[in-house]
Amino acid sequence: MPPSSRKRRALLDDDDEPTPTQRRHTQVDDEVDEAEEDHGSGSIAQLSKNLVRYALSCEFSRMPIKRQDISQKVLGSHSRAFKEVFAAANTHLMDVFGMRMVELPNREKVTLRQKRAAAGSDSQSKNSNTWVLQNILPEKYRSLPVMGPGIAPAPDENHDVPDVDGAYIGLYSMVISLILLSGGTLSEGKLDRFMKRMNAGDTTPVDSTDKVLARMAKDGYIVKIKDTQGGDEIVDYIVGPRGKVEVGKEGVANFVRTVYGDDVEDLDGRLKRSLGLGEDVDANAVNGEPAAPVQNVGRRPARQQRRGQDSDDEY
Repeated sequence: MPPSSRKRRALLDDDDEPTPTQRRHTQVDDEVDEAEEDHGSGSIAQLSKNLVRYALSCEFSRMPIKRQDISQKVLGSHSRAFKEVFAAANTHLMDVFGMRMVELPNREKVTLRQKRAAAGSDSQSKNSNTWVLQNILPEKYRSLPVMGPGIAPAPDENHDVPDVDGAYIGLYSMVISLILLSGGTLSEGKLDRFMKRMNAGDTTPVDSTDKVLARMAKDGYIVKIKDTQGGDEIVDYIVGPRGKVEVGKEGVANFVRTVYGDDVEDLDGRLKRSLGLGEDVDANAVNGEPAAPVQNVGRRPARQQRRGQDSDDEY
């Protein structure tokens, strides 16, 4: 209770019979205090809106949403309210933007050194405490006329500027598909051959091939694994945490179905065998709940800045 209200209450306590005017003042003061508590800078409602804005800004630059950063940049001295603020922010994201924050899985321990380090560590955590935004729009809204491609720069007078973001989406979707269809691990040599067959052996519409692959690793779509066997360095690629959540096995299956259509016999059966669909729990499941409707390969609406335009005043 603010000091002014405590003073007024103390004055009223000294009076045996408060006057009607004093009663009205006390009632108004209580209503003001409650309003400040509900809508102040430290309220759950305001903190959740701050978290929504922070989550959208992270997603725009493909940065993971870390719990430590939430505590420092959003909650401040209200870090104990993390669960309530997180739940309220997720509700806003789902209702207004058609997205939700989904926790990223921990990075896989692939090499012998990593497995030994993990086995000898007592401080392993099952939760990564890191989230990204996931599209939960119904399937009927997941079409190109509704969502559209990424935002392309304005065309030059002499030539059209390519949609760099759209090209990047296509490239990381293809690389993730190649890795998963190869059993979850793809050697550097095989990936190089695949890229050359796509005329992307040296350069792409985004950047040079080496820089694009490095960017995919930085963004968490793929992970580059270096190991030594018999004195030789072996380099492999696996799918990273963001790649599992944003694309995943079902996303790859939809991608292949879109490319091949009905021209391949028993396509669904072959996809199930290649991807191992149905053999394990979907990595996109959250807190034991089923995953959101199957994602189409590609970015979520946060990147296009369209669904949020009608809510700029609120968020």
